[in-house]
Amino acid sequence: MSDHRLFLISGFDCEPLQGKSPACGGPQTWHESEKQVLALAEVFRTRDLIAACGFHLTPEAAKAQPQLYTSLADEGFFLGIQPNIPGFRYPSHDRDLGLYQPDEQREIIRQAKEDFEEALGHSTTCYTACCGSRSNATNAILVEMGYREFHLPVPGRLLEGRPDRTTVGLFPFPHHLSERHRCLAGGLDLYGLPGTGDLTGKYKLSGGWAPADLRGEYPTTDETREMYRYIIDTNIELMELMDVPIKLIFTVGHNTRYCQIENVEFHVDYVFEAAQKHGLEVVPTDPARLHAEADRIGAF
Repeated sequence: MSDHRLFLISGFDCEPLQGKSPACGGPQTWHESEKQVLALAEVFRTRDLIAACGFHLTPEAAKAQPQLYTSLADEGFFLGIQPNIPGFRYPSHDRDLGLYQPDEQREIIRQAKEDFEEALGHSTTCYTACCGSRSNATNAILVEMGYREFHLPVPGRLLEGRPDRTTVGLFPFPHHLSERHRCLAGGLDLYGLPGTGDLTGKYKLSGGWAPADLRGEYPTTDETREMYRYIIDTNIELMELMDVPIKLIFTVGHNTRYCQIENVEFHVDYVFEAAQKHGLEVVPTDPARLHAEADRIGAF
């Protein structure tokens, strides 16, 4: 069922201020955040790739700058929600989502949804796992709460004693999720979109606990550019080898000055170069439209 399309999504997490959620490393000020968000948007605007770019907002970011994000949404950028639970409704919560019991998760997600929708005046169907944390109950709860796309962290993360943040065994390409286990494919109307990362073990994030991925927060060096090329090339080669029904490159970053615009420009541009080498057509899209396309073609 070979498909010669390579879908591209770039999603940027918009964190709360660092002082209000110290575990999550957000921007120092909302001015810093806005400057970075506008610079990221411009990367995609100038390349006619607005359809591929979106911002995963914490409720705090949505409440602080609703006009900024509704303006971007009106222009065609997609918006998702990404509650940073340690510090959400500061200081009400102090643990990652997956460490809470199902009823507690349900209430936290409800509160976050309420804050997001009240700030922006509209909802989203795309949820991002803060720090990758979720339990085996989370998928079904998200469906209950009206979410249909779940942006997941890169597969291959291993944190001793933290199954909620471990993604060893997660299928690395888009798939419908299971109601029974956080790392299994299944029949839920919830489409999982794992971030694109190094599936070979050659590159690791600092500390070696997770594979490197296509985030902008790396030094702007030749070594970084080589890593981006390697991650994109090996993912395309594996997707082609496996004849994956929905081929996706998902790049990521954050609303802080540490996300290097030069890196974002490089890996977005290289996706097109790599696709051309493999005879693939790059299709910019967003999570909801990708989910709809997967359902249209009957992808798992």
